[in-house]
Amino acid sequence: MVYNFDWSSTPLGPMDTWDPVLKNATNLCLKTEFPTCIFIDPSNWIILYNKAFAPLILPDYPALGTSVKYEEVWRETYEAYMSLAFNRVTATGKGLYFNDRPIILKRDGYDEEVFFNSTYSPIFKSDGTIYAIWCLAQETTQNVLTTRRLKLLGEFGHLTSKIESLESAFHIITKALRDNKDIPYTLIYSAKHKLNTGYESLIANLISTTFDSDDKEKRNIPDYLPESHETINLTKDANKKGRNVKVLLDDESQAVLFPIKISLDKDHVLLIVLIYGLNRSRALDNQYMEFFNLVTNQIYELLQHGKSVEDEKKQTKILADMNYQKIMFFQGISHEIKTSENSKIQGLDNGADDYLIKPFSTRELICRIRANIECTNLRRKILSHRYKQEDIKQLLLSIINTIFSESDLDKTLLYITKEIYRRLPCEKIFIISNEPFKNNKIVIPYENDSEDLTPLINPFTEINDNNTSNTQLCTRSQKYFNEYLGVDISLDEYCDEVHKNVSILSVEIRLDNNIWGWIKVHRSQNSFWSDSEIELLQQISNHISLAITYAKLLEEIGEKEIQIKVVEFANNAKTQILANTSHELRTPLSAIEGLLPSLEGTTLTNDQKDMLKIISNAADIVLSIVKDVPNVAKLEAKKIILVNKTFDLLNSLESTIIMFGKKAATKNIELVVNCEIDMLPRYVKSDPERLNQVLTHLLSNS
Repeated sequence: MVYNFDWSSTPLGPMDTWDPVLKNATNLCLKTEFPTCIFIDPSNWIILYNKAFAPLILPDYPALGTSVKYEEVWRETYEAYMSLAFNRVTATGKGLYFNDRPIILKRDGYDEEVFFNSTYSPIFKSDGTIYAIWCLAQETTQNVLTTRRLKLLGEFGHLTSKIESLESAFHIITKALRDNKDIPYTLIYSAKHKLNTGYESLIANLISTTFDSDDKEKRNIPDYLPESHETINLTKDANKKGRNVKVLLDDESQAVLFPIKISLDKDHVLLIVLIYGLNRSRALDNQYMEFFNLVTNQIYELLQHGKSVEDEKKQTKILADMNYQKIMFFQGISHEIKTSENSKIQGLDNGADDYLIKPFSTRELICRIRANIECTNLRRKILSHRYKQEDIKQLLLSIINTIFSESDLDKTLLYITKEIYRRLPCEKIFIISNEPFKNNKIVIPYENDSEDLTPLINPFTEINDNNTSNTQLCTRSQKYFNEYLGVDISLDEYCDEVHKNVSILSVEIRLDNNIWGWIKVHRSQNSFWSDSEIELLQQISNHISLAITYAKLLEEIGEKEIQIKVVEFANNAKTQILANTSHELRTPLSAIEGLLPSLEGTTLTNDQKDMLKIISNAADIVLSIVKDVPNVAKLEAKKIILVNKTFDLLNSLESTIIMFGKKAATKNIELVVNCEIDMLPRYVKSDPERLNQVLTHLLSNS
């Protein structure tokens, strides 16, 4: 395409009239595998590029042979990204390097922000002036996005200590998401919903946004968002299936909606809707959606932590109230016992009736003792719940540490499975994957398992004082979690693994908005599952998704490192082969060169002397070429060194011509050097060996 282009229609003129330096640069540009282009002639900056650079050119832009300085469609791009760099290179004569430079390109008909590492290097003409700029580019968009998104996910982990309540968690989350390039804005709505009731009047209120001021008093929501933004009606969408919804706003920008449910108590849940704005310059691909899923999982964990902090504060207050009541109770008993002794004495004087009526009754004492027992039971329940919450928190932290310290996904999943078994009363636990790898099922406990899997013992044993609540709780949980995609409860189902009927709790593991696998827990037939157990498995499922994503990232990084090492090994092997070849050829040629001077001292005819001289010149040139074989590797490594010395140009030309004179004569061709002696300088400063190489190749090809 480049060589067939009509360059005579451009200010550069036909290609054969170009400066040799520009021809060499063009040849190197077309042969390199990297995206490369050349901007020629500072007065016009005409573009020339190779095959690898073609995808970076916008489809509607005239490209090859076009002046990026004056062409109408190029002018905005030139002024925005090129003008300052070109002026600096031409003024200083030094190259420039840009790292992860953002550029807006039109892809699939839309403006998309991409990032490049690029260089601008000057190309000098023979007279020392800058005639062109060499541009080498490499797209780094995915690296920039991955680094930026992982940084945000890492920042979420440091927010836990700042959360003091569920409400504060909302505002801390939106503050962390403020000014984020991947999520331009975030709106959080919530609605309290009673289980086992309809959705006739389900109105969610706006709780927090990234537009809120730090004092929470001002909210500067832009005009392109819906007008009635303080509340949204969830009734019409309550029965829709799916984990997220994509919407188009008034200004044709896009947003995605993610639902979350948080259990408040056994009768109520908090329905939360997260609305994320999309970056206008990014396509909503699978990686972008996976990023939103990870952010949503992190937000869910922070909100759960806020709810736990609130519960702990309430429990602390209840314990303080109970301790106060306990103290008052025993003080009352002590006072009444003392009063009763005095009353007995007074009763002898005043009569038995006064004693039976005034001191205290047995019924009142029994009621107070019962109240104390109930307070003690409630206190044990609160302590047990607090212990469970702390244990779950430590478990989730240990899982995160295992994810980042263990590169083997199977070992990570095995560790998670064993920890679940130690905390949930169950017979077997399965982690089953949809992916076709060698070990797509992990079972605990398994046969011949010598590891100690003793269940953890809660020192604050709960006292069940309600015999009928379990059935009601399970029925309520069954209806609630069946509404949430990803949880399934079967109290009496036949299992092929154990060959009997069992009670099964199954929680989905999702990745890229698809089902990656399941966590399945078995108990004896007709056993019930509490809400806290189901929520624990959901939290662990989110952490497994994070572990799988992290393992895939490590695998991709490992593959790229292997590819880099393969390329380095191939380059080293090529360099070694060239060096060995040069050495093997140089040895016999050096012997020939060593024998030629001794032949010159013998008696020879004039023709023989001429032939000997031709052989000597040819041997010198061949030996020079052989010596330059390793220079191919040096050229690729940019370590080639040119010699700059003064030599007789005419003699150099004639000595090269003489080598081919006899071969030309056999074809009836007269080979002569034709030059203007008066105009051509006799002595020049350059590299004579390189010049002879070029002339030798040209004559040999001719």
